[in-house]
Amino acid sequence: MATSGTSLRRRRLGVALRELREHASLTHQQVGLTLDCSPSKISRIENGEVGVRRGDLLVLLDLYGLDDAGQREELLELARESKRRGGWWLKYGELSHPYLKLIQLEAEAASIRGTELLLIPGLLQTEQYARALISTASPDDPEEAERRVGIRMMRQEIFRRPNPPEFWVVLDEAALHRHVGGSETMKDQLLALAEASTLPNVTIQVLPFEHGEYEAMTGSFRVMRFPDHRDPDTVYLEGFSGTMYLDDVRDIRRYSLVFDHLCAAALSPQLSHQRILAVARNLTTHV
Repeated sequence: MATSGTSLRRRRLGVALRELREHASLTHQQVGLTLDCSPSKISRIENGEVGVRRGDLLVLLDLYGLDDAGQREELLELARESKRRGGWWLKYGELSHPYLKLIQLEAEAASIRGTELLLIPGLLQTEQYARALISTASPDDPEEAERRVGIRMMRQEIFRRPNPPEFWVVLDEAALHRHVGGSETMKDQLLALAEASTLPNVTIQVLPFEHGEYEAMTGSFRVMRFPDHRDPDTVYLEGFSGTMYLDDVRDIRRYSLVFDHLCAAALSPQLSHQRILAVARNLTTHV
């Protein structure tokens, strides 16, 4: 499956430009004046949210005093690579920037660790479960709902690539009991979840009801790590009002620590597998 590292290349370029700017003791405002743009645009470039034109990049490299020909060419190549289009998602038409960024980061990730509070993670959802969720969000546009279902199913292809990512999720038990799509759909989803937990690169732990309150009850998150050390880890936060990406070292450390605490509090992978099957069997008796 064709993939694109556009988001990673753009982020890598942004990190390098931020380091060069800070080394030159320049502010966003000062750089913006040189490029005749707003300070916020410089910030977006450094955060990997937008690309940078070759001419502007050359101006920045001169401004920052980067004379090394090899380093300059490496950054120019990163800028070229960040503009290349490619990937299975192109056939699905226009996607929002945050969602496209998630798809591209997932496609490049070496590991994805995180939590889910109320729903089965999108990367482990069955088609019927996903359709029930998405149709509820787009009740008046069945064509758009099917498009989104197709995208979600294609995202799961990362598990079929030669080197699939390590996927580790701590799942609130509530997600096992919420009957999305009805009992049959939910039973099939739970059986698929139990089967996925047997894969060598997938770890699922259930945080049981009896544990009570815990850290991160206010929202799900994912910590993504990448094979190239130049690409910083990223925290992905998703909520009703939108999504957020964090790559500050302090944020990475904080969410990684919370994840470790949740793993310690949750059932073991083996007991979690049994708990998932037990809930599925209970559904079977009530179908």
